[in-house]
Amino acid sequence: MTAIRIIGPLEPTFAWDGCRLYDAADLGPAVPVPADLRGAASVVQGDRAGNYRILRDPLGINTLFWGYDAAGTVAFATKPRALVAAGIPFDDIFAIPSGCVLDVNPSQPRSHRWSLVPLAWRSVNPPVRQGLEENAASVRTALDGYLAAVAGAAADARVFVCLSGGLDSSGIAAIARRHFSDLTAISFDLARPGGRSSEDRRTAERLAMDLDIPLWSVTVTEDELFAHLDTVLADGIDWRDFNVHASLVNAALAAHIDRELPATAGAARRMVLTGDLANEFLADYHPEHYNGRTYYGLPRLSGAALRASLVRGLGTSHREIGVFAAWGLEAIQPYAVAVDAYMALTDPFFDQDDRKQQLCRAIFGELLPEYVYARKKARAQVGDAQTGSGVLSAAINRGIDAAWLRKRFAELHGITDGKRLDRFLRAGHYRSAIPFEHQEVTTWRNSSPDSATAIP
Repeated sequence: MTAIRIIGPLEPTFAWDGCRLYDAADLGPAVPVPADLRGAASVVQGDRAGNYRILRDPLGINTLFWGYDAAGTVAFATKPRALVAAGIPFDDIFAIPSGCVLDVNPSQPRSHRWSLVPLAWRSVNPPVRQGLEENAASVRTALDGYLAAVAGAAADARVFVCLSGGLDSSGIAAIARRHFSDLTAISFDLARPGGRSSEDRRTAERLAMDLDIPLWSVTVTEDELFAHLDTVLADGIDWRDFNVHASLVNAALAAHIDRELPATAGAARRMVLTGDLANEFLADYHPEHYNGRTYYGLPRLSGAALRASLVRGLGTSHREIGVFAAWGLEAIQPYAVAVDAYMALTDPFFDQDDRKQQLCRAIFGELLPEYVYARKKARAQVGDAQTGSGVLSAAINRGIDAAWLRKRFAELHGITDGKRLDRFLRAGHYRSAIPFEHQEVTTWRNSSPDSATAIP
């Protein structure tokens, strides 16, 4: 039997079954495979008999990497860099595939010792195609139920909500204030000449006042922002410019929270709610242009097909949980539990330019003021509709482009030939494999949660 060890803590599990949060006892090797799991989970849990369950949530929100160390032990960690530090070559590190459960049972014959159970990213029953109002009601019910469950499980936590003034973060803030009595909003901005605030900041200030939520305003210089580059590359586990730029914003917020509310023995947990994932679920992305060049390019696909591609790529999007965890903060992405309702939306809906406004109006209604619904979209990496005033332009002006980020990621992981990165992250997926038999997974197909396959 191959030994198993865990390097460092795994990421917190905030997984939900539609009614309550899962706890450790629900996900261990002695209980049935969870039939319906939404939210974040990564599990490597054993019992006295030597049985293990290894699990990663269906969307891949939590990361889980592994490799064989010099003694032949299977070592697990949330970050490749931790495995590299333990002496495992980067080329020998793999991710556990998103949405699978691996049960390890040493008492079984070799041919049935390891059983792999893929978890569908949606329910066993395909989502029912409903009207906009019905889908919106499903999203609202899921968000309310999940945030109520999180609030009940962490009553003593100090809770922050990232607030850009956009629809996604504003919706989470509006619902969260109904469930968390001690909620603080936090807003990012880059310092600009003359002290001018971005449209993001001005909208966040106005909304926080209207929602009666205290706001922490985090304004950083470019030097302060880019001081976090190594952290976001290693803990965000990505070198692609969009995710790095988003990670830098989160790093600035995390560093500020940690400075103002440092972790001390016996102190309350520190949690951060984000509006991430809704953009993937609604394919609400577009390229950005600066100095005659295009950044953040997307594949040429129809709306629903693009949405499917973005959702499949969530397993490599660690710009939230991984980066906040670098400062000891627990990040929660509430939209994850509403994935079924979002995935039920079909191409006719995606043909509409104002699809997000329509859906958000139906989800949040009068919880949000009209100026939030009417506002033109601006990404946190940009700050407002004015080009040349955000993280993207600041990075490019300093020569921190895609090639620079890729090279630095390689250096941080002990890689001398950057071309080797193409095997690690390709087509939006980490290199994945199943431990014990070293079976590499190149294409992962979801199936129903009750279909188990024995690995020979």
